[in-house]
Amino acid sequence: MIARFRSWWKNTSKTLDAVIISSLVILLVLLVLIILGYIFNWSWTGLHGRTLYDWLQLLIIPAVLAVGGYLFNYTTGRTEREVASNRQQEEALQAYIDSMSELLLKEHLGELRPEFENVRQVARVRTLTVLPRLDGRRKPSVLQFLHESGLIKKGAKVVDLTGANLRGADLSLAYLSKADLSQTSLVGADLRIANLSEADLSGTGLPRANLSDANLSEADLSGAYLKEAHLLEAILTNVNLIEANLLEANLSGANLS
Repeated sequence: MIARFRSWWKNTSKTLDAVIISSLVILLVLLVLIILGYIFNWSWTGLHGRTLYDWLQLLIIPAVLAVGGYLFNYTTGRTEREVASNRQQEEALQAYIDSMSELLLKEHLGELRPEFENVRQVARVRTLTVLPRLDGRRKPSVLQFLHESGLIKKGAKVVDLTGANLRGADLSLAYLSKADLSQTSLVGADLRIANLSEADLSGTGLPRANLSDANLSEADLSGAYLKEAHLLEAILTNVNLIEANLLEANLSGANLS
């Protein structure tokens, strides 16, 4: 799929480049002809004795057509790229869920016994691989699947998310109570009104994350990086903030009792 998309985009880019170059060449030729026609007063043009402005008006229609054609091609190409990207992401997400479901049902993924360590490692690799390929709207689906399946439960996690790319994830209203999200990257994530009570967020990167109205009661945020994070009206009851970086964080109205 990726190879086909790259090939399509490469061919499309070549086509657009050819259109632009051809349009510029045509405009340049027309400009030269107009200047020559004005200088030598070519009568066959129907503009004999006219001003240079009259001659230059000949460029208006070709220029408008060239610019209009370019804008049309650019807009169409962008729309097609967006459609292809969305389809690719949906296929990647569905393939991930299918493969993880198979590991759960057939390979004992949910068990923490030593003999299934290889299965857990496979699940971790698949998770870390798929996340960077998804946008902020689809990353939450991965987290919710793992949480609902009991695979990232604090104190008994099956899938280790250390280093997971959750940048920009839209997790507003998400229920992730007691989830182990330690040492993940949640840069710029939207966690408004999310339930993260008793969650493990130790060492997690949360710069510029929006945690407004989030429930973080009894969560572990030790060593978390919360620079410029928004914690307006957040519930921070009994939260562990030891060595957390709260530089320029907005704690207005936060419940710290």
